[in-house]
Amino acid sequence: MSRELIFIKPDAIERKLIGTIISRFEETGLTIQKMKKGMISPALAELLYPDSEAQLSGMGGKTLTSMSEKGGTEMVMKLFGTTDPLGIGKQLNQWNRGYAVSTDVIAMVLEGEDAANKSRALIGKTDPSISPKGTIRGDYGNDSIYQGNIEKRACRNLVHASDADTAEGDVANFEKHFFA
Repeated sequence: MSRELIFIKPDAIERKLIGTIISRFEETGLTIQKMKKGMISPALAELLYPDSEAQLSGMGGKTLTSMSEKGGTEMVMKLFGTTDPLGIGKQLNQWNRGYAVSTDVIAMVLEGEDAANKSRALIGKTDPSISPKGTIRGDYGNDSIYQGNIEKRACRNLVHASDADTAEGDVANFEKHFFA
């Protein structure tokens, strides 16, 4: 058995998708161990979206690919002032942190066999516009990385899920700073 940290983001709450999203997780056989509605503190957002070079470069790389396919590197330079994945990732991280603390979220600790990988497969790709049907983001998403970047904001992709290698640490941070 493993655990996974999930939180339903403000866009899903605003669109009244809470019950739908929770039931999708339960249908996969995962059990909700804890659940709470509340605000994420800026300090917790920093723990959740760390400034690790690998993570920032990965986010920046995804954005470079997404933006280049639609508008070329000139658009990337105009929006971010750089084409360096690390520099782009730093800006994206600020947007993600700002969005996470902007209003209430619903955080859950899910438990089950291979909880993190099962959850991430159910949620779908980070970019809802390319997430396959049958996933939460593919079925209910109405935003894209491209649109978020154009508007200089986080992509509104309904749900956050920890990676398998960070899930237990994220659960521990939320147990200390959110569920307490």
